[in-house]
Amino acid sequence: MNEDNISMSCSALSFFALVGAFIFGGIAGNTKNPYYLLGVLAAIILIIIITYVKARLINIVNYRNFKEHWGNFQKRKRNFKSTQKFFTLARKKDSNFSIDDQTWADLNMDELFQLIDRTVTSPGEEMLYKILREPELKEEKLLERNRVIKLFKNNAEIRNKIGIELVRLGRMSDNGVYSIITKDFDVNYKYKYLFDFLALAFLVAVITIPIFKLKFIIIAGALFVINNLQHGKFKRDVESYINSLGYLNGIIHGAESISKINNDEIKHYTEILKRTSKSVSVIVKQTAGLQASNGLRDPVVDMLYSVFLIEERKFFSSINDIKKYRADLKELYKTLGELDALMSVASFREWIGAACTEPEFVSDENTIEAEKVYHPLVEKAVANSITLENKGIILTGTNMSGKSTFLRTIGVNALLAQTIYTCTAESYKTSFFKIMTSISPEDNISSGKSYYFREAEALKRIINECGDEPVLCIVDEIFRGTNPVERVNAAAEILNYISRHNTLTLVATHDLELTEILKDKYLCYYFTEDINEEGLKFDYKIKEGVCKNRNAIKLLKYLEYPEEIIQKTNERLLKI
Repeated sequence: MNEDNISMSCSALSFFALVGAFIFGGIAGNTKNPYYLLGVLAAIILIIIITYVKARLINIVNYRNFKEHWGNFQKRKRNFKSTQKFFTLARKKDSNFSIDDQTWADLNMDELFQLIDRTVTSPGEEMLYKILREPELKEEKLLERNRVIKLFKNNAEIRNKIGIELVRLGRMSDNGVYSIITKDFDVNYKYKYLFDFLALAFLVAVITIPIFKLKFIIIAGALFVINNLQHGKFKRDVESYINSLGYLNGIIHGAESISKINNDEIKHYTEILKRTSKSVSVIVKQTAGLQASNGLRDPVVDMLYSVFLIEERKFFSSINDIKKYRADLKELYKTLGELDALMSVASFREWIGAACTEPEFVSDENTIEAEKVYHPLVEKAVANSITLENKGIILTGTNMSGKSTFLRTIGVNALLAQTIYTCTAESYKTSFFKIMTSISPEDNISSGKSYYFREAEALKRIINECGDEPVLCIVDEIFRGTNPVERVNAAAEILNYISRHNTLTLVATHDLELTEILKDKYLCYYFTEDINEEGLKFDYKIKEGVCKNRNAIKLLKYLEYPEEIIQKTNERLLKI
C-alpha cells in the first residue's frame, strides 16, 4: 500500500463517519433522544482516530522507503526557488565568500546538487544547498561534518533513529518557514476577535439545536456559511503562512525527538536541538493541528477547521511568539537541516562507493594534486591526474576533446572538498581557495549586453576577488567574443596580472600564441583526438605540452558538409 491509497481509504472512512453522525443526529432529533450530543462526539472522535492512524501508516510506509532506498539515487522534482530564497536569507553574515551565480552555473551545480541531494525534509534540502554555496576556508568545520557523515554511513542504528524522525516531518512543497522566522509582516488584529466570536457562536448554535430546534438549525446553517466564507477570504491571503506554521510545528517536534538520541558524535547537534526546542515549546502548542501541506489531513477535518476558524485563530496566537524566539528558531531550523543534509551526503558516498575519497588539505599556497580525478556528472568519465604548485596551466586542444569538462572537473572537486569533504578522485590534495569561474557567460538580450561584455564582466569579478586568500580561477576560451588581435593581447595581460595576485589559474584557449607569451608563468597541457576510418575518436586524457592539431574542418567533413565548402576552406588556410 502506498501513501495515496492510505489517504484515499482514510478520507472515505472519515466521510462515512460524518454521514453517520448526521443520520444519527436526524434520528435522535426526531425521537427527542438525549444521546444526540454523544453521537456527534463519537463521530468527531472517530474522525480524529482515523486521521491519526492515517498519519502513522504514511510514516511507516515512508520510513520503509527511507531504509530501502538508502544509498540509492531517486529522481524527484525540486523547488530551487525555495532553496535559493533560503540561501539568500540565511547566508553567513560573517562569511567573506560564497559561490556566486556565475560560478554555480558554470559548474552545473544545480545538476550536481540533485545528484547529491537525498534529503527527506525541506530544511535538509535547503541546508545542503547552502553548504554547497559556502565553501569553508578552514578545515575545522569540515572535519566536524565529516565525522557526522561517516557516522551516518557506518552506523545504521543511529541513521535509522534520526531518519524516522526526519521522515515523519517530511517535505513541504512550498516551504516558507524560514521567511516567517526571519521577516516581519503586518496583520490586522481585529480579525482575531471576529474569528473568536464566530467560532464560539457556531459552537453554541450546534449544541443548542436539540433545545431550540428549527430556529437554531437556521442560525447554525447561516454561521456555517459565514464562517466558511470568512475562512476562504482570509486564508487566500495567509494560506502559505498557515501551512508553514503547521510545518514549523513538525520541525520543532522533530528537533525535540532527535535531541533525545544519545551519541557522542552528534552531541553538538543534539544539545542545540534540546536547548532550542525547549525554548520555543510555547510555539508548539499554538501551532498544533495547523495544516502542514504534507497530505496528512483529510477533507472532513478540513471542513471542521474551516467552520471553527481554527487555523486563523492559531495563526494570530503564534506570530508574536515567533518574533520573540526568532534567534532560537533560526538555530533549530539550521541544525535540524544540517543533520538531514549530512545524512544525504553519507547516502551519496554510499552510492558512489570506492570512486570517491576524502581530501587532504595542505598549508602550501596554491596547490592541487589530484590523482585519477573525474567529473561525477559524466557517465563513464575518463579520470585524469594533475599536479599544480603555485603555477597555473594553459590548456589547449581540439574541439570536443575534453578541455571544458576537465576545467569543470577541477572546479567541482575543489568545491566538494571545501563543502562536504568529498572528492571524486583516487586522491585529492589541495589548498583552500576561493573558487571563481568564467566558463559560459551568455548574451543577455533583455539588458542589451553582448557576449564580449558578459565575458568582460565575468573576468572583472574574478580580478576583484584577487587578494589575501588564494583564488582558484578557471576560465574557458578567454574573450572568445571579440577579434583575435585584441583577444590575445588582452588575455595575455589579464593572465599576467592575476598570476601575480595569489591565484591558481586554469585557462583553456584555442589561441596558441598565449602559450608562447606566458610560457614562463604557466604550464602547458592539452587534449587531442585520434583520426581513423571511423572518424574522430577522443581519449579525453590530459597530456603535457601544446596541441598543434586543429579539427574544426575535420568536424565539418565528419558531419558531411558539402565538399565544395571543405575544399575551398582548406585552400584559404593554405594561403594563410
